[in-house]
Amino acid sequence: MELTVDTVRKLMLLKQGFRQFSVPQKRHVLDVVRELGCVQIDTINVVERSHYMTVWSRLGPYDKKWLDELLYPDRKVFEYWAHAASIIPIEHYRFFAHTMKAHKQGLKANAKRRLGEKAWLIDKILEEIRHNGPMSTSDFELEEKQVEKRSGWWSWSFTKMALEMLFNAGVLMVSQRRNFQRCYDLAENCLPSDADTAEPTEEERQEFYIMNTFRTLGATKPSDVSSFYYHWGTSTPLNGQSFERVMKSLMDEDAVREVTVKDHEGPYFILTEDSEIAQKIADDRLDCFDDVTFLSPFDNLTWNKARTRELFSFSPKLEAYVPPSKRKYGYYCMNVLYKDRLVGRIDPKMHRDRKLLEIKSIHLEKGFKPDVEFREKLAEAFRRFKEFHGAEKVTFGKAVPKNLGLNTSK
Repeated sequence: MELTVDTVRKLMLLKQGFRQFSVPQKRHVLDVVRELGCVQIDTINVVERSHYMTVWSRLGPYDKKWLDELLYPDRKVFEYWAHAASIIPIEHYRFFAHTMKAHKQGLKANAKRRLGEKAWLIDKILEEIRHNGPMSTSDFELEEKQVEKRSGWWSWSFTKMALEMLFNAGVLMVSQRRNFQRCYDLAENCLPSDADTAEPTEEERQEFYIMNTFRTLGATKPSDVSSFYYHWGTSTPLNGQSFERVMKSLMDEDAVREVTVKDHEGPYFILTEDSEIAQKIADDRLDCFDDVTFLSPFDNLTWNKARTRELFSFSPKLEAYVPPSKRKYGYYCMNVLYKDRLVGRIDPKMHRDRKLLEIKSIHLEKGFKPDVEFREKLAEAFRRFKEFHGAEKVTFGKAVPKNLGLNTSK
């Protein structure tokens, strides 16, 4: 089966939850997390934190508390390492148990190495949480100030390291978040009673990571799996001989098929169940994403920069950590998706105290010519953006092309 790159892009967008916008409900938020496999969490809050934005890009304005509620009280998702720190469907928990187990086995030795004479913090934290219930880092910070006056032993930085060790080991889980701050509790208090905790074999884990990556990306190179799931979150070989054996087994079972992408080096693979969908897209028999939306720099669509350049002829940029004098697109440039192409970037900032959404700049890709349809859909995207952030006004800076017809909203 040969696919054009246009078909590959459209299939990827469909698999990642980009559809026509409608009125979202809470169940749609969970659908997005499940379709994506995991949603990256990031602390930058110049507009909104990335995990909320990733869902908005696919659903439009929705109630952010729905995503919070999926963690607590619903327990439909959990936080752990997948592609960096991520929100993950709870049904995937058991595939990360191996990593947790490895961290737990080395917990005492790691504590002695990293915490030195304060390795006792591991037991102290567990004692505090067992006694008090879920605790945030600020709870320990308050305790630190009280204890330091008496003994000088309690150190915030060491406490944070100890909490992270216990989290990595799966002993603690994120119970909920308060103002984005993690509240930790014992894992047995966070896992739903019906959660499947049976630890898979290495082969089963490899198959899971392959299938889930293919399910989310569409036509996929095997090397894309290790770019989707980072090794520190899986502790599972995502390349090499054992990985290749699982790939061959999946092909023998006809769960996966090899395809070619016209004018692109392969090999690419596709889930057999997606073959018919890909053919419908190729024959123009399936409605695909036909709108404009904005993507966080940490959006799943552009995680793999090499893949993004290859399929979209677009190079994602994150300039938040670049000196201001060297920035080309802005501190927090979000990518502009139009139909199946990445056509530009915006640099937004939300002034919450004034309920003002400022768009400092818009940069369109060289060669892209905005037509009437694009301008209308871009204006509608900004309306959705404004609504989601609770802004009462949008202003556009001098670095916004005049031919886009965007005016400051009253």
